[in-house]
Amino acid sequence: MDRTILHRIAPPLAFAFALCILVVCCYDSGFTGLPPTEKRYVAAKAGIANLLRNDKKNMQREPWEKLATEFRDIYNADPAWPNRPAALFRAAEAFEQLATRSCARSDARQAINCYETVALRHASSRLADDALFRAARMRAAWLRDEKGALTLLERIKKQYPNGDMLGEAEALEKAIKAASRGRAAPEALAAITRPTSQLADEQAETASAKKSAAAFAGDLPLRYRAAKSRMTALGKDKIKSCWRQPWEELREEFLKIHKAGKHRLAVNALFQAAACQQSLAACSRLSADSRKAEEMYINVSRQYPAHALADDALFNAALIRWDRKKGGSEANDLLEKIVRDYPRGDMAPQARRMLARMAPGQKAPAKKTAVAEKTPEKPELQVLSWDSHGKNSVEISLELSAPSKYTLRKIDAARGRPPRLVLDLENAAVVSDVRKGVTVNGSLLQAVRVRDIKNGGASLQFDFRDVRLFEARNEDDPCRIVLAVAAGNARLPGNTTTVAAKGKKNVIAAKAPPTARATQVSNMASQLGLTVHRVFIDAGHGGKDPGTSHNKITERDITLDIGLALGRLLQANGLEVIYSRTRDRAIALSERTRLANVAKADLFVSVHVNAHDNAAVSGFETYFLDLASNPQAARVAMIENAASDKRLGDMQNMLAEVMLNARADESKRLASDIQRLSMFRLKKRQYSVRDNGVKSAPFHVLLGAQMPAVLVEVGYCSNTAEARNLATAKYRNAIAEGVAEGILAYRNRLLNNRTAENALTGRRADAM
Repeated sequence: MDRTILHRIAPPLAFAFALCILVVCCYDSGFTGLPPTEKRYVAAKAGIANLLRNDKKNMQREPWEKLATEFRDIYNADPAWPNRPAALFRAAEAFEQLATRSCARSDARQAINCYETVALRHASSRLADDALFRAARMRAAWLRDEKGALTLLERIKKQYPNGDMLGEAEALEKAIKAASRGRAAPEALAAITRPTSQLADEQAETASAKKSAAAFAGDLPLRYRAAKSRMTALGKDKIKSCWRQPWEELREEFLKIHKAGKHRLAVNALFQAAACQQSLAACSRLSADSRKAEEMYINVSRQYPAHALADDALFNAALIRWDRKKGGSEANDLLEKIVRDYPRGDMAPQARRMLARMAPGQKAPAKKTAVAEKTPEKPELQVLSWDSHGKNSVEISLELSAPSKYTLRKIDAARGRPPRLVLDLENAAVVSDVRKGVTVNGSLLQAVRVRDIKNGGASLQFDFRDVRLFEARNEDDPCRIVLAVAAGNARLPGNTTTVAAKGKKNVIAAKAPPTARATQVSNMASQLGLTVHRVFIDAGHGGKDPGTSHNKITERDITLDIGLALGRLLQANGLEVIYSRTRDRAIALSERTRLANVAKADLFVSVHVNAHDNAAVSGFETYFLDLASNPQAARVAMIENAASDKRLGDMQNMLAEVMLNARADESKRLASDIQRLSMFRLKKRQYSVRDNGVKSAPFHVLLGAQMPAVLVEVGYCSNTAEARNLATAKYRNAIAEGVAEGILAYRNRLLNNRTAENALTGRRADAM
């Protein structure tokens, strides 16, 4: 019996004994033996490592703020703890990680303060020179405080001449001093935008710092690898990958590496520069960007015909040309050159397959020994907008990618059919958004319809309530056709040759573009060489003035959120931003423009949310200061002007001054860019938004502004679907992106750099 009991309890006893041995062997006596402060520090360090591995959570603000607070508490908990400088350094590192994600200067300032406190209070610590360097780097790139950064770098050189940060400090000092026009050098900006390495492995961090210093000093292989890494990271960034500035900076970095001298990386750098331009073109969808990418690839094959990348470059150029020309035989010459000159290259099979896919019977272009000359681009109607000048006149703008011949005829009303104008574009395409057509309410224009015609062109049919006079003109900034129509006793808007609408058909042949002199006179800001450095952002309403409120949306909250996001985007692209308010407080309408004038802002942008008695009304619209163009615009102006303290006499005097001033024209151009690119960005983010176009109205908040000024109505909170969108941060951020891109496009127009998105960098000596 005893043996039976012993036999039964033996296995559990053996398991318990083995478990005790396992606990003894694996027990971390080191951790449990640590002082309480050291335990907290080790746990917080593990928190940073875990957060960096969590791609979803590390993009949130709260985890980084908690870690920074924890490290600060550790620092303050035990004054006798010998590792206090490391805790404060970690707090600064957490704030720096947060700043790279939030793009907020306030977070960057907290990081800088922590770093400088480490160097001030713990000058003998081995982390003091690291802290000074990081603070200097952030001052240069985030605050554009080059003087403060140079002062900190000088401290490193004097106090820590034998420290491990001396080489990198000298390199950064050289980069900052080489900057032009007060803008931090691209290398300094790149240094702050890349993620900060973790302090845990100090040897690895020191090696990385030395590599970076060598790159700044001109080590081309390291600079090339660093640029390739940035290029890969940028391609994966869903937001920044569609910004112009990062791609342009990378392209210029690769071009600098290529121009540095004859070396084995020259051709690779030139190829990667073309790839950056191709990525930019894929996002901007601008023919000018595509043409430039094509030319850059062709230049690779022209300069390095014997290199292994030559056929790759030709093939990429052929793909771009094929896509830009919407198929056809235009890419044949490049494909045939690959097959003929590089028959054993890795691109030859693909070139043959692409040639084989050509339509049967299509005549291939004659073989040429040189790159074929560029054929004229097929025009594309990209934007259709209209501006009602009262109930009996309207101006319609058709923006094209290239000039197009056209004819315009009138068809009289008959049997219930309204009078209409038909404009036929020869050999032109129409983008899908315009092709859908539109029905218009409250305007002389009633409807627009689009259809294809046999010769490959497009026909646009405009229905009107009545037509007495009409006219057409060409403009080239941007390239567009403008139709002006009047009824009753109204005058035609604009300034062209009038054509009486008598008879069944009045044909107007395409006119020559206006002369350069006429264009310069109509664009005074460009003529005077003005540009944009400082933007005043006005978040509408605030404090005791909540603005409109429907469907749980309050205007003052939405405008503040969009305004702050817009400011962060503009700052990230090199602009200085001033806000009318950064919190929920009341500001008089007249005070807003006064603040902008005092700050000497270059642009004034006011953000608002719209509402309507009809819940079905929706859409995005942009206003500039002028007399109301239609009853709907007058209604919106009346609502937004409700809090104004202006008298009628003040209004009359200021409106007279506005209409005699070139600012009205510049404001209209700014409004057009913001409207166009905001719609582009929202649609790219898969939001279906009604384009209500650009309108004019006498908004009090715009009166007195001594710079181009616009008011953006981001949507109707009275519309259920639009209110649902406005309630989401993702949608508000998309709006901020679109408005920012519009501002940058306007700035680029002034610099004669005709691009559409995010090119707001200092103008280089070799800029076109």
